[in-house]
Amino acid sequence: MAKKNTHNRREVKAQQKRQQQIMWISAGIIAITLVIGLVFLINRNSRATVAFPDIHGMSFTGDGEQLRVATHTGIVAFQNGNWSKPDLPINDYMGYSGTENGFFSSGHPGAGSRLVNPIGLVRSQDHGANITTINFSGETDFHVMGASYYDETIYVLNPTPNSLLSAGLHYSLDSGQTWEQSVAEGLTEPPMQIAVHPNDAGVLALATRAGVFLSNDFGATFTRISDANIVTSVAFDPDGERLLFGFDSLFSYSLSDGQITSLAVSPDIDADQAILYIALNPVDEALAFATSDRDIFYSPNGGESWEQIATDGMSN
Repeated sequence: MAKKNTHNRREVKAQQKRQQQIMWISAGIIAITLVIGLVFLINRNSRATVAFPDIHGMSFTGDGEQLRVATHTGIVAFQNGNWSKPDLPINDYMGYSGTENGFFSSGHPGAGSRLVNPIGLVRSQDHGANITTINFSGETDFHVMGASYYDETIYVLNPTPNSLLSAGLHYSLDSGQTWEQSVAEGLTEPPMQIAVHPNDAGVLALATRAGVFLSNDFGATFTRISDANIVTSVAFDPDGERLLFGFDSLFSYSLSDGQITSLAVSPDIDADQAILYIALNPVDEALAFATSDRDIFYSPNGGESWEQIATDGMSN
């Protein structure tokens, strides 16, 4: 009888130990689940805090890893499906024109900046970490300008005369040190946006209310290349083979044969908004565009499929 009682006590203790183990395991699973959920919520909330009070340009970095968006309050980045605000000088970058290692821009200084207002023509060769003033500091804010992705060519539409330039279209082949004026014969409307060929300094395209105009002679003469009545955005592919442009849909113009094709699978956008900026990845087929409602769409495969990555100036 004593042996039976001892055996029963051992079974009870063993059962209690098993129940204790199960409780600890269950508590551990619950804790891990809570941690994962908390991390998800933190990541979700951190992504939601990236906002765009305005958009003034877009470009991909030379390694193809990041989409950079210039806003009224500095530069934000999209990479691997996530948005972030890099630790960079905060300036209002108007006329932002992305390059392989950074950008050319104009605009206004942000809070704490030592730049003069307006900042004139500035350049960064390290993706915005350092800003170098080239010229026109305190004089001019170039809202319409374009730069070659790979070389030193810049085109600007000067709104009013300044210390070096008269009003009108001008270009520089040495990063803004010296300038020439473009005659712009054949251009019937003022440009809303300028795109510069990535490695041919004399080739540029203008988006206007009368369509797309292309020049092969440094802006001396322009030819209308599309039937579109209004074009609000234009961008050369970094490979130099095509020109993308759009207003309420996207089109591709081949520089080799002049053929225009529609990106038929591009996403529908609201009738009351326009495509304002286009960015093409120099490494793969990824591309993106931003609209006047501050919506941003991203395609990893040249327009075959799309994802809306920002809505009304807020990251998705």
